Parts: sequence; structure tokens; C-alpha cells
Amino acid sequence: MNAEIIDDWIGKNRDDILTTLSELIRIKTINSPPDGGEKPGQEYLYNKISKFIPEKSIDLFDVIDVEGIHENNFFEPLIDGVERNYKNRPNLVARLEGDGSGRSIVFSGHMDTVGVREKEWKVFKDPFSGNIRDGKMYGRGILDMKAGLLAGFFALKCLSDLKIKLKGDVIAESVVDEELGGMNGTIACRLKYPDIDFAILPEPTDLTLGIENRSGSVWKATVREKGPGGYSQDINPINKLSEFSNLLEEYDSYRNKKMVFPEKYNGVKFHKLLIFLIYSGGKNYIENASYVPMDGQLYFYIPTRPYTKEEELWSEFSNFLNEKAANSKYLKDGLPEFERTLRYFNGNITDTEHPAFYYLKQAYKKCDLKYEEKACPFFCDAEAFKLVGGTEVVLIGPKGDRLHGMDEYVEIESIFDLIKILIHTAIGFCS
Repeated sequence: MNAEIIDDWIGKNRDDILTTLSELIRIKTINSPPDGGEKPGQEYLYNKISKFIPEKSIDLFDVIDVEGIHENNFFEPLIDGVERNYKNRPNLVARLEGDGSGRSIVFSGHMDTVGVREKEWKVFKDPFSGNIRDGKMYGRGILDMKAGLLAGFFALKCLSDLKIKLKGDVIAESVVDEELGGMNGTIACRLKYPDIDFAILPEPTDLTLGIENRSGSVWKATVREKGPGGYSQDINPINKLSEFSNLLEEYDSYRNKKMVFPEKYNGVKFHKLLIFLIYSGGKNYIENASYVPMDGQLYFYIPTRPYTKEEELWSEFSNFLNEKAANSKYLKDGLPEFERTLRYFNGNITDTEHPAFYYLKQAYKKCDLKYEEKACPFFCDAEAFKLVGGTEVVLIGPKGDRLHGMDEYVEIESIFDLIKILIHTAIGFCS
């Protein structure tokens, strides 16, 4: 397929792509465990794609209705001890069918976003504006990952509009519950549609090929002390949590110094441990009423190299803490209680010898873009493709910044570049 034909289609559809993305940003699809608000976004997308994909080739289905989902070893029903609810949170799958004689490819994104803590943002006050300034579109979830998600469906629309006939199927899907350690929506798709030859996951990668993502998880440390509380409380859990927080920083430095990387590793080497929340006694003085608490919690995130076993990570962590705690003022009599609050992510390393990479390289060349393979500094649902569906997967997403933060944005031109990459790859791989 001549690249100029694809470029011409992109040019004619720029306004439609940007209008659709802006409208999708304005639909709040926040993941707020145990529930999620993805359904309005999925219905909006369904109505858009039903204009060019036959309804028989579109599937809108509930995660919990997929056969074998609860029995699957990678299905994780809980988040921080609370059972996730999948009622009215459907997955959406659209298929552009080939003639049945070729390889298939799926573009898979998630509809859910994280929430917003700020009442107003700086560039545009409304965090869900979907407005454009200086070549960037702003809004919660635009980078993670509605721009990438939508790129997959517009790639299908281009193939449909241009009546490009392929041997294999090209599929676009929008899953639920990926944020906050979720992966069950993706698992449901892999169980229901297992026979797919290659997958592209449009997480934000600055248009590089994400061939690696991390293992690890989030844990909760809980301190519980005996006593009457109040002014008569002798042992303050806040002291223990503060000292534990300092030990986490020491551990972060220790483990990063001993981490080993492949010779040709390309990516951020420092796998930063993060503390998300520390809580004890209340949120303000009025709530606390001068009461020394008896318990407290600290939530922390440990990322590490892909395919690191949980037992291996925890053994190293425990040995470090036990050694340090022996000389600790507040922790020598006992460490906090630990509980993993999310699934443990195994991570993923992509097999770059897969046949799809030949066509990916050709796609970048046709788009006049730099081809670069990198490791991604985050968890995601990529592992579900290989572990559940046996499908090789690579991450390719748009350029942008402020992921999960204030003034999250995507560079508009990178959206069009991504769509072109997906189209050219599908034409090559599935023809």
C-alpha cells in the first residue's frame, strides 16, 4: 500500500479523529475500586465504530461472563482486600475480518483512567476539557491511554474506508479495569479471543517500541501497638512508620546498585521505589483531637526487572529489613505487618525475532519515523497476552507527558503517526 494513500486518508480525517478524542476525554471513565465508570465511554465508542464495522463483528461483553475467568490463575478479584465489581463494565471488541488465510493482529487499549485530585488544572481549568493548545490536547486519561486506544479503532476505520483486503483479521479492543493494578479486562479478552498472532498495546512510549516492562507490586505495611491511646500511649506507631519510610529509601538505593541489566539494555535503569500513602491518627487536628494513635499504614511500590519471582523479591527485601531493623530504635522489636494490595506483576520481555517486527520496521520507514526499541518504566497488562493468550506483544503509544498528573497531555501529531504505524503494520503482517 502506497504511504501517500494512507497519509491522504489521515489528512482528510484529522478533524474527525481529534473531535472524537476530545469527546471521549469529556466522558469520565474513572476507575474507582471496587467499581469503574467505563460503560459510557464504551457505549460512545460502540456507536462510532458501528458506522463502519458490521454489528456482527462487534462484541460488547461483561468480564465476569467469560467462561473460565474465575478459574484462571492470573485472575485477581481483590484490590486491597476489597472485591472488584464488574457489573456494567463491559469490554468492547471490533473485528475487521480477513479471508481467513493470514495472520491476525490486535490493537488493545483500556478505557478506564485514574481519578483527578485537583479541582482545577493550570493550562485548562477543566481536567476533562479535551482542549488543544500549542499542538497538545489536554485531559485526564488522554495519554494513559485514550489517544492510543482510539488510534487502534481509527486504524480499523482507515482499512475499512480504503477497502483494503487482508488475509488475516485486524482487531481493536477496549478493555476495562487496567488502572490501579488491574488486568482482568485484558484476561477476559485473551480467554474469549485466544487465537491472535500478534498484539500492539498503545501505552505511552513516545512512539518507541516498548519491548520490556517491569515486575513488582504495591504492598501495605501496618503497625499496630497495644496501649490506651491518647496521651498515655507509650509507643507511637508514627515513629515506626517514619523509620520504616527511611529504611525503604535505603533499600531503594541498595537494590538499584546491585540490579543487573542486559548488555544492550535501552531504558531507565533506576527502578524507583515509591511511597504512595502514609496514614495514622487522622487527616487533621480536629479529627484527631490530640489522640496519639495505636495503628497506622504505609503503602509502597517496588518495581523490578521483568520475570523476577515474587518470592525472590520478597526474600531480598526481608533480609535487608531484618538486618537493618536489628540496629533500629523503633523497629528492633518487630517490623510492620505486610500485605500485598494488588496482583503481583510478572512483567514482560518481547521476542523481537517475532515476524511482526519485520513489518514494524517497514512501517516506521514508510512513516519516516525513527525506529527504536526501549524498556518501559512501568507496570501494565502486557503480560496477559503471553501468559493467558500465548500472544506476543509490543508497546507503541503516542508522545506526551504528565501521565496520571495535572495537565496530562498528548502531542497531536504523534496520534496521527501512531495510527499510520498501526495501519502499515497491519497491512504488512496480515496480508
